[in-house]
Amino acid sequence: MTTRTDEVRRQLDKLKRDGYVLVPNALPQERVEQWKIVLYALYDRGAYEISNGVGNVAFERLLALEPELSRELIGHESVSPLLRAVMGKQCQLRSLRAHVNPADYHQEWHMDFYDYYYQVEKSDAQDPLFGLCLNSTFYLTDNTPDRARLTFVKSYFDRPVPEDLIPFLRYTEDRSDPFQVWCDEQELEHLYPMAGDAVVFYSHLPHQGAKMGPDPEGEIRANIVLHYQMNPMFPGINFVSNPQFTLET
Repeated sequence: MTTRTDEVRRQLDKLKRDGYVLVPNALPQERVEQWKIVLYALYDRGAYEISNGVGNVAFERLLALEPELSRELIGHESVSPLLRAVMGKQCQLRSLRAHVNPADYHQEWHMDFYDYYYQVEKSDAQDPLFGLCLNSTFYLTDNTPDRARLTFVKSYFDRPVPEDLIPFLRYTEDRSDPFQVWCDEQELEHLYPMAGDAVVFYSHLPHQGAKMGPDPEGEIRANIVLHYQMNPMFPGINFVSNPQFTLET
Protein backbone atom coordinates (compact mmCIF):
# COMPACT_ATOMS: atom_id res chain seq x y z
CA MET A 1 0.00 0.00 0.00
CA THR A 2 1.33 3.44 -1.00
CA THR A 3 1.53 5.83 1.95
CA ARG A 4 1.60 9.63 1.87
CA THR A 5 5.31 9.47 2.72
CA ASP A 6 5.95 7.17 -0.25
CA GLU A 7 4.03 9.51 -2.53
CA VAL A 8 5.96 12.57 -1.34
CA ARG A 9 9.22 10.71 -1.85
CA ARG A 10 8.20 9.81 -5.40
CA GLN A 11 7.22 13.42 -6.09
CA LEU A 12 10.50 14.72 -4.69
CA ASP A 13 12.49 12.23 -6.79
CA LYS A 14 10.66 13.46 -9.90
CA LEU A 15 11.23 17.11 -8.92
CA LYS A 16 14.95 16.49 -8.35
CA ARG A 17 15.29 14.56 -11.60
CA ASP A 18 13.23 16.68 -14.01
CA GLY A 19 12.63 19.95 -12.18
CA TYR A 20 8.82 19.63 -12.25
CA VAL A 21 6.14 17.37 -10.79
CA LEU A 22 2.35 17.17 -10.88
CA VAL A 23 0.63 16.92 -7.48
CA PRO A 24 -2.88 15.48 -7.93
CA ASN A 25 -5.90 16.54 -5.86
CA ALA A 26 -4.09 19.37 -4.10
CA LEU A 27 -7.29 21.40 -3.55
CA PRO A 28 -10.76 20.12 -2.65
CA GLN A 29 -13.49 20.77 -5.21
CA GLU A 30 -15.34 23.25 -3.02
CA ARG A 31 -12.21 25.43 -2.78
CA VAL A 32 -11.72 25.20 -6.55
CA GLU A 33 -15.27 26.42 -7.12
CA GLN A 34 -14.83 29.22 -4.58
CA TRP A 35 -11.73 30.50 -6.36
CA LYS A 36 -13.42 30.35 -9.76
CA ILE A 37 -16.26 32.51 -8.50
CA VAL A 38 -13.75 35.06 -7.20
CA LEU A 39 -11.61 35.19 -10.35
CA TYR A 40 -14.48 35.20 -12.83
CA ALA A 41 -16.12 38.08 -10.93
CA LEU A 42 -12.86 40.06 -10.97
CA TYR A 43 -12.52 39.42 -14.68
CA ASP A 44 -16.09 40.49 -15.41
CA ARG A 45 -15.40 43.77 -13.55
CA GLY A 46 -12.16 44.33 -15.44
CA ALA A 47 -10.27 44.22 -12.12
CA TYR A 48 -7.04 42.76 -13.45
CA GLU A 49 -3.53 44.12 -13.88
CA ILE A 50 -2.37 42.33 -17.04
CA SER A 51 -4.00 41.41 -20.35
CA ASN A 52 -1.50 40.60 -23.07
CA GLY A 53 -1.35 39.49 -26.68
CA VAL A 54 -0.86 35.77 -25.98
CA GLY A 55 -4.24 35.51 -24.22
CA ASN A 56 -3.15 35.85 -20.60
CA VAL A 57 -5.13 37.87 -18.07
CA ALA A 58 -3.48 38.18 -14.63
CA PHE A 59 -4.51 39.33 -11.16
CA GLU A 60 -1.67 40.57 -8.94
CA ARG A 61 -3.47 41.81 -5.78
CA LEU A 62 -5.15 38.70 -4.41
CA LEU A 63 -3.37 38.93 -1.05
CA ALA A 64 -5.17 42.25 -0.49
CA LEU A 65 -8.47 41.35 -2.15
CA GLU A 66 -8.88 37.81 -0.79
CA PRO A 67 -6.55 37.53 2.22
CA GLU A 68 -8.12 34.48 3.84
CA LEU A 69 -8.33 32.39 0.68
CA SER A 70 -4.87 33.51 -0.42
CA ARG A 71 -3.14 32.76 2.88
CA GLU A 72 -4.45 29.20 2.72
CA LEU A 73 -2.44 28.61 -0.45
CA ILE A 74 0.87 29.84 0.97
CA GLY A 75 2.91 26.78 1.83
CA HIS A 76 -0.21 24.70 1.21
CA GLU A 77 -0.11 21.24 2.77
CA SER A 78 -0.18 19.56 -0.64
CA VAL A 79 3.09 21.18 -1.74
CA SER A 80 4.79 22.13 1.54
CA PRO A 81 6.79 18.85 1.82
CA LEU A 82 8.43 19.68 -1.51
CA LEU A 83 9.08 23.32 -0.59
CA ARG A 84 10.53 22.28 2.77
CA ALA A 85 12.74 19.61 1.23
CA VAL A 86 14.22 21.98 -1.34
CA MET A 87 14.37 25.30 0.53
CA GLY A 88 13.83 24.51 4.19
CA LYS A 89 13.63 27.63 6.34
CA GLN A 90 15.05 29.71 3.51
CA CYS A 91 11.71 29.52 1.66
CA GLN A 92 10.07 32.92 1.21
CA LEU A 93 6.97 33.84 -0.80
CA ARG A 94 7.86 36.17 -3.65
CA SER A 95 4.46 36.72 -5.29
CA LEU A 96 0.93 35.38 -5.58
CA ARG A 97 -1.04 35.92 -8.76
CA ALA A 98 -3.85 34.28 -10.71
CA HIS A 99 -4.53 33.85 -14.42
CA VAL A 100 -7.57 33.39 -16.58
CA ASN A 101 -7.49 32.71 -20.31
CA PRO A 102 -10.84 33.83 -21.73
CA ALA A 103 -9.84 33.79 -25.42
CA ASP A 104 -7.31 31.87 -27.49
CA TYR A 105 -4.21 31.19 -25.40
CA HIS A 106 -0.78 30.21 -26.70
CA GLN A 107 1.77 31.41 -24.20
CA GLU A 108 5.25 32.48 -25.17
CA TRP A 109 8.06 30.13 -24.11
CA HIS A 110 9.46 31.69 -20.97
CA MET A 111 11.17 31.25 -17.62
CA ASP A 112 9.44 32.62 -14.54
CA PHE A 113 12.88 33.55 -13.19
CA TYR A 114 13.93 35.73 -16.11
CA ASP A 115 17.19 36.85 -14.52
CA TYR A 116 18.30 33.37 -13.49
CA TYR A 117 21.42 33.72 -15.64
CA TYR A 118 22.00 37.37 -14.68
CA GLN A 119 21.43 37.27 -10.93
CA VAL A 120 25.11 37.27 -10.02
CA GLU A 121 25.98 40.33 -12.07
CA LYS A 122 22.77 42.14 -11.08
CA SER A 123 23.50 41.60 -7.38
CA ASP A 124 26.40 44.07 -7.64
CA ALA A 125 28.04 42.12 -4.82
CA GLN A 126 31.60 41.00 -4.29
CA ASP A 127 30.53 37.56 -3.05
CA PRO A 128 27.06 37.02 -4.51
CA LEU A 129 24.81 34.06 -3.80
CA PHE A 130 23.25 32.06 -6.63
CA GLY A 131 19.64 31.28 -5.77
CA LEU A 132 16.94 28.91 -6.95
CA CYS A 133 13.23 29.66 -7.06
CA LEU A 134 10.18 27.39 -7.08
CA ASN A 135 6.71 27.83 -8.51
CA SER A 136 3.53 26.14 -7.27
CA THR A 137 0.53 26.47 -9.62
CA PHE A 138 -2.96 25.39 -8.58
CA TYR A 139 -5.31 24.57 -11.46
CA LEU A 140 -8.99 25.47 -11.26
CA THR A 141 -10.15 23.92 -14.54
CA ASP A 142 -9.46 20.65 -16.35
CA ASN A 143 -6.52 20.61 -18.75
CA THR A 144 -7.38 17.55 -20.84
CA PRO A 145 -5.24 16.81 -23.93
CA ASP A 146 -7.95 18.14 -26.25
CA ARG A 147 -8.41 21.31 -24.23
CA ALA A 148 -5.25 22.65 -22.56
CA ARG A 149 -1.75 21.78 -21.40
CA LEU A 150 1.41 22.86 -19.60
CA THR A 151 4.61 22.03 -21.47
CA PHE A 152 8.23 21.90 -20.32
CA VAL A 153 11.46 21.71 -22.29
CA LYS A 154 12.87 18.41 -21.03
CA SER A 155 16.33 17.87 -19.54
CA TYR A 156 17.07 21.53 -18.76
CA PHE A 157 16.69 21.44 -14.98
CA ASP A 158 20.46 21.20 -14.44
CA ARG A 159 21.65 22.30 -17.89
CA PRO A 160 21.89 25.90 -19.08
CA VAL A 161 20.13 27.00 -22.23
CA PRO A 162 22.65 27.72 -25.04
CA GLU A 163 24.63 30.82 -24.20
CA ASP A 164 23.76 32.59 -27.45
CA LEU A 165 20.06 32.39 -26.55
CA ILE A 166 20.35 33.98 -23.10
CA PRO A 167 19.85 37.55 -24.45
CA PHE A 168 16.48 36.40 -25.83
CA LEU A 169 15.08 35.33 -22.45
CA ARG A 170 12.40 38.02 -22.21
CA TYR A 171 8.74 38.48 -22.99
CA THR A 172 7.97 38.41 -26.70
CA GLU A 173 4.99 37.51 -28.84
CA ASP A 174 7.26 36.90 -31.84
CA ARG A 175 7.15 33.15 -32.55
CA SER A 176 10.19 33.47 -34.83
CA ASP A 177 12.30 34.79 -31.96
CA PRO A 178 15.43 32.59 -31.52
CA PHE A 179 14.54 31.33 -28.02
CA GLN A 180 10.97 30.56 -29.09
CA VAL A 181 12.19 28.59 -32.11
CA TRP A 182 14.79 26.72 -30.05
CA CYS A 183 12.21 25.63 -27.48
CA ASP A 184 9.87 24.38 -30.21
CA GLU A 185 12.66 22.16 -31.52
CA GLN A 186 13.59 20.52 -28.19
CA GLU A 187 12.23 17.36 -26.60
CA LEU A 188 9.10 18.38 -24.71
CA GLU A 189 6.92 16.94 -21.96
CA HIS A 190 3.24 17.87 -21.74
CA LEU A 191 1.39 17.87 -18.42
CA TYR A 192 -2.40 17.84 -18.20
CA PRO A 193 -3.34 19.00 -14.69
CA MET A 194 -7.00 18.67 -13.78
CA ALA A 195 -9.07 21.00 -11.60
CA GLY A 196 -7.64 20.82 -8.07
CA ASP A 197 -4.22 19.56 -9.16
CA ALA A 198 -1.00 21.50 -8.57
CA VAL A 199 2.29 21.58 -10.44
CA VAL A 200 5.52 22.40 -8.61
CA PHE A 201 8.57 23.34 -10.67
CA TYR A 202 11.81 25.28 -10.64
CA SER A 203 11.25 28.78 -11.93
CA HIS A 204 14.19 28.82 -14.35
CA LEU A 205 12.78 26.00 -16.52
CA PRO A 206 11.53 26.99 -19.98
CA HIS A 207 7.81 26.26 -20.15
CA GLN A 208 4.62 27.22 -21.94
CA GLY A 209 0.88 27.06 -21.26
CA ALA A 210 -1.75 26.72 -23.96
CA LYS A 211 -5.50 26.38 -24.46
CA MET A 212 -7.00 24.75 -27.52
CA GLY A 213 -10.47 25.78 -28.63
CA PRO A 214 -13.28 27.38 -26.62
CA ASP A 215 -13.91 26.64 -22.95
CA PRO A 216 -17.01 24.80 -21.79
CA GLU A 217 -19.77 27.13 -20.62
CA GLY A 218 -18.77 28.85 -17.38
CA GLU A 219 -15.34 27.20 -17.28
CA ILE A 220 -12.75 29.79 -18.35
CA ARG A 221 -9.27 28.26 -17.99
CA ALA A 222 -7.84 29.51 -14.71
CA ASN A 223 -5.00 28.91 -12.27
CA ILE A 224 -3.28 30.48 -9.27
CA VAL A 225 0.50 30.81 -9.14
CA LEU A 226 2.73 31.24 -6.09
CA HIS A 227 6.40 32.02 -6.64
CA TYR A 228 8.87 31.19 -3.87
CA GLN A 229 12.46 32.35 -3.56
CA MET A 230 15.36 31.33 -1.37
CA ASN A 231 16.16 33.75 1.42
CA PRO A 232 19.42 32.99 3.27
CA MET A 233 18.41 35.03 6.34
CA PHE A 234 15.41 34.04 8.44
CA PRO A 235 14.25 34.15 12.09
CA GLY A 236 16.35 31.61 13.94
CA ILE A 237 19.64 32.73 12.42
CA ASN A 238 21.44 34.14 15.45
CA PHE A 239 22.40 37.81 15.22
CA VAL A 240 23.04 40.68 17.59
CA SER A 241 19.60 42.21 16.91
CA ASN A 242 16.10 40.76 16.74
CA PRO A 243 14.63 40.92 13.20
CA GLN A 244 11.02 40.22 14.20
CA PHE A 245 9.77 43.81 14.40
CA THR A 246 11.25 44.62 11.01
CA LEU A 247 9.76 41.50 9.41
CA GLU A 248 6.32 42.19 10.86
CA THR A 249 6.40 45.86 9.92
